[in-house]
Amino acid sequence: MKNRTIGSVFIVAGTTIGAGMLAMPLAAVGIGFSTMMLLLVGLWLLMSYTALLLVEVYQYNDPHTGLGSIAKRYLGVGGQVITGLALLLLMYALTTAYISGAGELLSATLSSWIGHELSVTQGIIIFTVIGGAVVGIGTTSVDMINRLLFTAKVFFLIFMLIVMLPHVESVNLTSMPVAYGLILSAIPVIFTSFGFHGSVPSIVSYMNGDIKKLRLIFIIGSAIPLVAYILWQIATLGAIPTNTFMGIMAQQSGLNGLLTAIRDVVATPRVNIAVNLFAALALATSFLGVALGLFDYLADLFKRSNRATGRVQSSLLTFVPPLVCALYFPNFVQALAYAAIALSILALLLPALLVWKVRQEQNGADKYKVKGGKGALGIVFICGLVVIGIQIAITFGLLPQVG
Repeated sequence: MKNRTIGSVFIVAGTTIGAGMLAMPLAAVGIGFSTMMLLLVGLWLLMSYTALLLVEVYQYNDPHTGLGSIAKRYLGVGGQVITGLALLLLMYALTTAYISGAGELLSATLSSWIGHELSVTQGIIIFTVIGGAVVGIGTTSVDMINRLLFTAKVFFLIFMLIVMLPHVESVNLTSMPVAYGLILSAIPVIFTSFGFHGSVPSIVSYMNGDIKKLRLIFIIGSAIPLVAYILWQIATLGAIPTNTFMGIMAQQSGLNGLLTAIRDVVATPRVNIAVNLFAALALATSFLGVALGLFDYLADLFKRSNRATGRVQSSLLTFVPPLVCALYFPNFVQALAYAAIALSILALLLPALLVWKVRQEQNGADKYKVKGGKGALGIVFICGLVVIGIQIAITFGLLPQVG
């Protein structure tokens, strides 16, 4: 694979393998290891399939066209508005969360290095300026920086796996109780962990619409996270006895509970450092992928030029709103609860509808067509409605929240 192809694979994988990966064991401990594996493989197949559906649509359009413009062509102004709102909700919320998290980590790290207290506000501003500059320069800069960060992230992930896998006991994996009520609640957590579709238009543009290479990029780029997720589940759930895990989680929920459980099993500070560094790198690579997709979408929406002045304007549209939210409205991050709804629209409902319209319009044109026919498109659409329904039920307390 040539450099751009490899770089695009890293963007997909780097966007997908984010800090949310650390929350996956919290979902798995309530549904059992076997059930978790089935959900991981099933949702990976679903999400990689819909990425290929978008590739099929793009072959009939200019590769530099944004997703909103394509939705308008095939689904009208209403489709464009819904697509735009879903994209903005998803990517602005994610960008805000990544800026907040990375800014907090950056302020703590720099404070320890320089021996002077750096506020979280200063850390947020510094990260936004640096990250915004990388994205504003262009996809090539994101590609190069992302390769370095992704390589480092993989190194720390491998280190954690090497340290933890010797502690894995099969009895921990087979004796996990299954709380059937949590199976539905775990689906949005895993579903969003495969959510790279906001970056699809940017990668299609970067690869100039090369169908053959795009297929490889999205299949391999999404398969890398699948392998990483499976190994991570084996390492965490297999090394930590279920009783120990549940006892600690009863006292400390979320990531802190997971880190405490890991420290109890692997008594070395190096693992704690590796997990913290992995989380920082996961935030950075996820930020680059999501922010790049948001930048290109806004540039297309507001018809900003690709020259320096236009890119500065697109950068301000991309980063000022999430920066303001991260600084003054921290509760905005609660909008992440709706990320699964927005992602369902973008990654499931929209690809199915677009391909349906494209195939009607082209009427059997001899070009690339994803296998499955109308039945597969119907299944994808129904899956989108199901995930939206589950997330709404969780939001209103009709289903339990995992973790």
